[in-house]
Amino acid sequence: MHGDIEINLIKCFQHIPCSTYITKIMKSISAIFNYKIYIFIILILYFCNKLTNLQLIILSSSQFIIFAIKYIFKRKRPYMVSKDIKLLESDYFDEYSFPSGHTLNACLLSYFLKKNLNINLNVLAYLVGLSRVYLGVHYPSDIIGGILLTKIILHFNYL
Repeated sequence: MHGDIEINLIKCFQHIPCSTYITKIMKSISAIFNYKIYIFIILILYFCNKLTNLQLIILSSSQFIIFAIKYIFKRKRPYMVSKDIKLLESDYFDEYSFPSGHTLNACLLSYFLKKNLNINLNVLAYLVGLSRVYLGVHYPSDIIGGILLTKIILHFNYL
């Protein structure tokens, strides 16, 4: 069974008071890193010379890495594993949850914005991860996996 502790944590998140209002906030936070919006943001930053060629390559190639890892682990999303987890996300995504691509994208972009423009969006990156858990599409360990994968990618590209 996929981590009962993680399933229970997701259920707790989904049953907090004011859930209708919080669901709207979480969907909005998560939507920023929907692949269509994310690609648009990256291209704008790149063509405005706010991202380097290497950073664009890292952001692009990381998408292949994330999908390769997802298809190696093939971990089903929480809402697919437990009938008690509600799917609160309506965007299309693949069926595998580990690691979180949204979290990886948010962390990478946050790092580059801090490095290039001195804009610190670390809190937003972690809120993206939290939103993915709340929306029922990721386990907390998927978020940790996305964060660790970010650190690994950055380590090998900025030795």
